[in-house]
Formats: sequence, structure tokens, C-alpha cells
Amino acid sequence: MVACAYCERPLICDGCQGPYAPPSPEQYEALSRPESMITCPRCSQVLICHWCKTPYDGEAEEEADAPGSAGS
Repeated sequence: MVACAYCERPLICDGCQGPYAPPSPEQYEALSRPESMITCPRCSQVLICHWCKTPYDGEAEEEADAPGSAGS
């Protein structure tokens, strides 16, 4: 079973409650890259960890570094 890259528990899709099984070695490697969007092969929704609710949506949490976020 594949572990969640964030909480390290077994990666289970929050949408369909199925264990995530990457369809290819590339998809497995993408789990550790926050800029990669991953969908569940069973339900085709964006993969969200059932345990920690982290979405694998390709949205890196870098809002603090985004242009225009600097203080006035």
C-alpha cells in the first residue's frame, strides 16, 4: 500500500474510500511533488487523503511567497 506523502498513513481516497494504487511509476513519483495534480483511478476525482484531508491538486502552498503578498 502507498503511504500519503504528508501524513504517512496508508493513502486512501477520501472520495471513494478506495486505497490509492498508482497506475504508473510516473504517478507514484508524482506523489512527492506538490505541483503535480493526481486523480484517483477509481473515481476520477482529485485525490484527497482520507486521513489528513490533503488534496493532491497541484496547488503548492506558497501563498506567502506569491507576488503581491509582501507587506505595505
